[in-house]
Amino acid sequence: MKSQAVWQFPLILAAAITTPVKALETELYGSLRLQAEYVEPDNLSNNFNDYTGLRDAYSRLGLKLSQELSDDWSALFHLELPIDIPNLDIQDPWDQEEPVRILKLQLTGPLGSIWYGQDWMAYYNNIAYPVDYFSSYYSGFATFTSFRLNRTLYYATPSWNGLQVTLASSKDNGRNHNRRNQYTLSYNNQGLTLAAGIDDIGGSGDQKIMGLAASYSSGPWYLAAKYERFDSNISGNGWAADGTDAANALVQYTSGKHTLRAMLADVDNYGESIFHAGWDYQIQDDLKFFVEYYQEQETAAIADSRQTTSGGDNSDPANSGGQAITMGIRFDF
Repeated sequence: MKSQAVWQFPLILAAAITTPVKALETELYGSLRLQAEYVEPDNLSNNFNDYTGLRDAYSRLGLKLSQELSDDWSALFHLELPIDIPNLDIQDPWDQEEPVRILKLQLTGPLGSIWYGQDWMAYYNNIAYPVDYFSSYYSGFATFTSFRLNRTLYYATPSWNGLQVTLASSKDNGRNHNRRNQYTLSYNNQGLTLAAGIDDIGGSGDQKIMGLAASYSSGPWYLAAKYERFDSNISGNGWAADGTDAANALVQYTSGKHTLRAMLADVDNYGESIFHAGWDYQIQDDLKFFVEYYQEQETAAIADSRQTTSGGDNSDPANSGGQAITMGIRFDF
């Protein structure tokens, strides 16, 4: 049934574009996010000592062009660029080889939503995102998966009584430049969300990330947890070795303009024991102040000040983890 739905999309689009349509809607938006930080690696004699500086916290500038094709169907073009404020460049603050965050064409209607290009991946959305709620640069590291991948075909079914299936296939982004496929199933009901997913990376090691996530929102409280495990032909204790895993638990409480959150995580070969805590103060709807503390046992996010290459090249495992204290501002427009 799902495959029939996918193949009907071109037929629906062909019929829709021959009928009168409404005016094209344009949305230009942005989010400027800048933090001051004190960073202290555990191994002070290695690549760098402790420092105080500025770092971007994933600023972005975006454009959406949306078009209603009929009463039920709409098309979307979405472009979003990363803006690295301290380095005055168009680049991601961690992966400075990424000049684009989102670039996709999307079609949405009664049969669901399908897009091609680069955007947030199916596995991340359902498994990793429920515990990725922090405001600073140090958010999002406690997972094995990738956030956004190019050359991706993505399909999400409509929700059937809270159940939804999401599929993604990404060319050349698997191990050894193989195709990378993702499959997720989620269920949502009265604040409770449950999800299971597979991120099939492939390659000579036949790498798969198996994931489960659960979250619950009630009044001022938000609780979430996820578990990931590598299934592969790789033995030992290194990256992607069979049986290596990651577990996270997040708690968040909101009162008026204040939001407090804390996360504990244990991620094999990428941070190991991690503690992350933060406070957000919503000054007004489009302006937020945040303070966070981040600590990792082994190196994952801790890196040199205002990196000049991608984050992975700066985050030398010999740094042996470390800690960071940040305070910053986020302005949305």
